[in-house]
Parts: sequence; C-alpha cells; structure tokens
Amino acid sequence: MAHTHFDDKLEALKQKLLAMSHEVEELVADATALAAREDGREPDEIVVSDKDVDEIEVEIEEGSIELLALHQPMARDLRVIVTVLKINNDLERIGDHAVNIAQAVSRLRESRHYPPIPPELPEMSEMARGMLRDALDAFLRGDAPAAEDVLKRDDRVDALQESLFRVMLTHMLEDEISSCLQVILIGRNLERIADLATNISEDVVYMVRGQTIRHGRARRDQDESRGGAPA
Repeated sequence: MAHTHFDDKLEALKQKLLAMSHEVEELVADATALAAREDGREPDEIVVSDKDVDEIEVEIEEGSIELLALHQPMARDLRVIVTVLKINNDLERIGDHAVNIAQAVSRLRESRHYPPIPPELPEMSEMARGMLRDALDAFLRGDAPAAEDVLKRDDRVDALQESLFRVMLTHMLEDEISSCLQVILIGRNLERIADLATNISEDVVYMVRGQTIRHGRARRDQDESRGGAPA
C-alpha cells in the first residue's frame, strides 16, 4: 500500500512536469512568433506567464523533496526523482530564455528599423521546441534510445545559429546595428533552449540506464572498462 501511494505521488509529479513543459513550449513559440511579427502573446504577457512557470517549479521541487524525505527511495525510483528535479530546473531556465526573447522583441520594436527575420530563426524555434517535446516524451516512457535521438539534433540547431549570425552581420552593413544584435540574441536564446533539451535527454538516459553521458563520460567509461586510456 505504501509503495502504491509513492507511485501515485510520483506519477502526479510527472504529470505536473509535463504540464509545465507544455506551458514553457508555448512561451517559446509565442516569443518567437512575436519576432516574426505574427500573432501571439505580447512580451509583457509572456513575462507574467513565466511567473506561473516559476510557481510550478517550486511546487514540483517541494513535492520531490517530500517524496525523498518520506519514502527514501532507492535505485531506479531515486534516479527518477533526481531526474524530475533536474528537468524541473531546466524547464524553468527555458522559460527564462523565452522571456529573454520577448524582451529582445520589445527592444526590436523600439528600434528605428526592423531588420528582416531570416528563415533560420523560425526553424530554430521549431527544432528547439520539438527537441523539448520529444525529450519529455522520452522521459515519460523511459525511452533511452528516443532521448539519444534528441541529442543528435543539437548540431543542426548550432549550425542554424551560426548561419543566422553570419546573415545578421551582413545586414549590419545596411541596417541599424542594435536591431540586428537583438535578432542574434533571439537566436542565441533558442540555441540555449536546444542545449537544455539535450540536458533533459541526457538525464533521461541516466534515469533509465544509470549511466552518465554528459561531457563524453560514457565513452571514457567504455574505454576504461576495455583497459584503454581516456582520450
């Protein structure tokens, strides 16, 4: 009976984390839409919504700590709660990046000339949100291979950010420098969102396999287990 109660509490935390992820994803989508002059929440509305995300983060953290204190889980259950705590923190940071994008849009609107938005920007937004969505889905299903698939997409986002940077440098020769810098800043925040989605995916692999793969750790461990020296 006690373990059933623990499972129910843990499942409730997972669902709350999923709801938080949906809200964060919408914040990113709306903030990027603003940059492209599409309909969506205004920058000040995004800031207010991020405060709601902050409140959910506190609730999830408190619930996770309560489970740790009252049930003292071991092995996989412990890894799941640790992963919930880490994903919770990453989602809150993604919300902050959405706010950064919205604030950059506000500064763009105040500039004398609004530079053209390169196609790289909406593609970065779509990819970053897709990575986040799939990473959370992998978490809910306990699917390490799906999480590893998310990791492979980060290089494409990095390439788009580099391309965006070069395009905006070219526009700086014709447009207001500060407005072009805001577009670069928006791209940089989208890149960081994709990075945080990869963090979540790496945490999912840890949760499922008990294996840390950040910073090339998995490859080093494999080399050492074979008697080879770390690279």
